[in-house]
Amino acid sequence: MEFLIFSVFAVVSVAAALLMVLQRNAMYSALFLVLIFFCLAVFYILLGAYFLAVVQVAVYAGAIMVLMLFVIMLLNVAYPEPVDRALGLLRPIGWASALVLASLVAWIAAGSPGASVARTASGAGLALGTVGVAEAGHVQEVAVTLFSKYLLPFEMTSILLLAAILGASVLARKRPDHA
Repeated sequence: MEFLIFSVFAVVSVAAALLMVLQRNAMYSALFLVLIFFCLAVFYILLGAYFLAVVQVAVYAGAIMVLMLFVIMLLNVAYPEPVDRALGLLRPIGWASALVLASLVAWIAAGSPGASVARTASGAGLALGTVGVAEAGHVQEVAVTLFSKYLLPFEMTSILLLAAILGASVLARKRPDHA
């Protein structure tokens, strides 16, 4: 089962990477990058690294991509796209994704054996045989290390990101013509 899940998400991540590189619209490229980040989170889950999966989604797919999309929209680098071609390639992918999501929700709602295992697995790694994150204390160790040993680099990164946002805002600001 794990190999099947890995195979599906490996194909999806490679296809999304190719589509990200081949897109002419920067906004679509950024959205394909978000899909790649979610695929990476699934890979972390398959490896039993649940905390890294959550951090992957929260930090990269959440915060960093919001920052990138903000800069893309602020700089207005998108080329106008003809109405008949708008989302042309993404529509079939969207319908297929919606069908897969709906079938998974229906399967879980019907009381699948996997859902009951997920509900009853208390720190057992969802029957994967791995030690749960809560039992090993990895989150506490990461927090103590991050906010003690690496506090200065952590804060400097936030200042650097703030400077990047301010710089993009200054560069994208419309200047009145003084001619």
